Amino acid sequence: MRPFTAALLVAFAASAASAADKSEDKARDAAVAFLKAVKAKDLDAVVKVSAVPFAYRDGDKVVVLKETDALKKWLKEKLDEVKGADKVPTELAAIHAFADIKEKIKDAEQQKTIEDVVGKDGFVAVVSADGKMIPILVRIKDGKATVVGLGR
Repeated sequence: MRPFTAALLVAFAASAASAADKSEDKARDAAVAFLKAVKAKDLDAVVKVSAVPFAYRDGDKVVVLKETDALKKWLKEKLDEVKGADKVPTELAAIHAFADIKEKIKDAEQQKTIEDVVGKDGFVAVVSADGKMIPILVRIKDGKATVVGLGR
């Protein structure tokens, strides 16, 4: 009976790791699709890979948009501000499980706000632009990855 139990444990661990890898791949794909849409300045494509609630940094605080119309308006404003869209990177510098890096957010209230948006199984994709590292929050929900936040 013990070999059977051990085999089940190994199979479960392998499937959990495989699911995490698939979620990371989905998160990576969503973040890259978001960047490509920004580079193309295609509002519809940016909205398509995004979802509410959506968090962004405004000065020292985190703001959460809860309605799709508000998100679309904010995204349009940000796209209108993009200068030199051809220089928008479409490759990620890194991707991390949010659970692995959430402790780096020192403000407990901001950490909770971001976790509420990205979820416990979400990811933080990082892109390097103009010498700055920009985080992109990606939530995995119902097997689908969507961009739910942007930092600066």
